[in-house]
Amino acid sequence: MILIFTLLFAAVFLLAATVAVFALVNRGAREAMLLSVARNQRWIAPRIIVVGDSLAACCPFGTLSRRPLGVLTLAKGGATLKEIAGQIMQARGIAARYVVIDGGLNDILFDAAPPEQIERDFRALLRRLDDGATAIFTLMPHVADRAYSERIEAANRRMAALCAEHGVAVLDLNPELSTGGVRRSEMTDDGLHFSARANDTVSG
Repeated sequence: MILIFTLLFAAVFLLAATVAVFALVNRGAREAMLLSVARNQRWIAPRIIVVGDSLAACCPFGTLSRRPLGVLTLAKGGATLKEIAGQIMQARGIAARYVVIDGGLNDILFDAAPPEQIERDFRALLRRLDDGATAIFTLMPHVADRAYSERIEAANRRMAALCAEHGVAVLDLNPELSTGGVRRSEMTDDGLHFSARANDTVSG
């Protein structure tokens, strides 16, 4: 009998260890595991949830909390506003205090979305937010190509106005990252993504 219990315990332990290793290696599995834990164990729910595109995904927001699982990042490279709305839906029901939102550049740079579409998609995104959390939206940063400056500014004005309607706080880091509508060279590695110095500015 003791041998049977020992074998069962070893099998369960091995299975749990396998699942844990897989979750650490596979980002999708890791996110699913963290979301499940956060929903079912409210006492360890993340304090901050980050949604957005590669700018948010690569930013070290984990430094904003000292405790494990204090920050849950669902942001993914290449995400559009519609896809970021899906990230918000993933996070619904989690008792986070803050939701940090970044997005819109992929819609402009790669999908050539007109201002009206960006406004429509961003409005739909805001409607998906939970009432309990404080939402913070970071306006789109300028890129190194001046040709996009006016479109980014126009989209930022529309999204800032929608944030005001929905009681969402707005964070504009362009004064620290850009000059004259162009990203400063020390704030980007490739004209689009943040340099280490820019990441420190955003997460600070």
